[in-house]
Amino acid sequence: MTVRIPRLAQLLGADFDGLDRSHLVELCDQHAAEDVDLDFKQDNAYTKDADGLDEFAKDVSAMANARGGLIVVGVTENDQGNAERLNPITISDKLHNQLVQGLRSRVFPFLPPDFRIRMIADSPTTPECGYILIGVPRSPVAPHAVRPTGGKGQQRYGYARRLGRTTAWLDESEIAALYRDRFKLAEDHSHRVTAQFEDDCAWLAAPVDGSIRLDISLVPTGRAERRIDRTFLQDVRGFLGALARPGGAPSAALSRDLLGHAPVIRRGRMRISGPGVHAVWHSDGSAHLQVDLASEPAPTAEDAAAPVLNLTRLEASVLYGLHLACAYAEWAGAYGDADVLAGTSSPAQVLLDRTPLNGTARFVPGVPVSSDTGSPCHRIGYLEALCNGSMQLCTMAHAISSDLLADYGVYEPTLLRPDATVRSQRLAQRERAEMEAWLASTSDSN
Repeated sequence: MTVRIPRLAQLLGADFDGLDRSHLVELCDQHAAEDVDLDFKQDNAYTKDADGLDEFAKDVSAMANARGGLIVVGVTENDQGNAERLNPITISDKLHNQLVQGLRSRVFPFLPPDFRIRMIADSPTTPECGYILIGVPRSPVAPHAVRPTGGKGQQRYGYARRLGRTTAWLDESEIAALYRDRFKLAEDHSHRVTAQFEDDCAWLAAPVDGSIRLDISLVPTGRAERRIDRTFLQDVRGFLGALARPGGAPSAALSRDLLGHAPVIRRGRMRISGPGVHAVWHSDGSAHLQVDLASEPAPTAEDAAAPVLNLTRLEASVLYGLHLACAYAEWAGAYGDADVLAGTSSPAQVLLDRTPLNGTARFVPGVPVSSDTGSPCHRIGYLEALCNGSMQLCTMAHAISSDLLADYGVYEPTLLRPDATVRSQRLAQRERAEMEAWLASTSDSN
């Protein structure tokens, strides 16, 4: 996972994982000023003793409680707080582990999973000397408390926040305001994802008789800042094309089906429709996917026509749609928690097809079941975790699939397992190959 610090990425032309010594030299050449999201330290006083680790916990949590940022250890600043010259310090894996453990014993709740510490060497010939980069994401679960353990600490929790170029402890009223903001954000966010689900469903094509549709809406807490223009349209095509490559997604089908179709644009969002799939991309990183699920109607015992819902197809579509929505949100620049609403719409009577998609068994129509698809299910996950590695994504897809299948009286998924594994052998040959390539490509990130 990488830390997203948009202003600094624009300033330096690289994200956190791409920073090297040349970028630190550039900061000094520009005499970059310390700010709410940028802090320089000449020496590493953090690991000298317990008091130093207390200060480290304060500095890091203060940025997480504000808008996130970057701490660079090994840069000398002038009297105005501007970067002046590099000052290489001792670096090692031992120091890295000491910093991480110091935070884990002092910061509560702990930081988001995309928090990172990197050590970069001053030169290849002196790998033991260099600089410490601490990337702090803006936290969706702020405020974070610090419990000092050093001699200067009072063995009680405190809350710090970055204010301009300084870091300060907050008083009781400021802490209360942060908690009010946190709870209000959660409430507002729930209303926001519900409104988007309803609006986007209404904007997409109305369901036809006998159809079964899956709708997935994703809304991130940290909004992207995109503008829908010609460049954005070209970028979206590139984004979809990248996902259509081997290993880019659990299935390239959705991306392939959306490529090459003209968008319909409205304020802050655009719609692309392909065969059996519709997508709404929002400029703030939110997304809505709609997938057609019904097979050809089959005659029932009453000589009427009922649509056929294949259970494995439903679960696969949940995973594919969830992945595409998460990938778009991260690509657009969104961050934080991801609120997801998912639901199906269908006629009152549906035939359930429990056969795999690999053609090893033939579907025999049985008795139609009643569907209860009144309200969508709701899940929340951390966007970085959902986008990096398959485990969190498959876990959420399993939970969503379990809820949606229960609306049709099914108590257990057929494709997705509770341990985040996928029974890929149930898929058709091409789908299976794409799924297994994606699982292999994400195995190192789990």
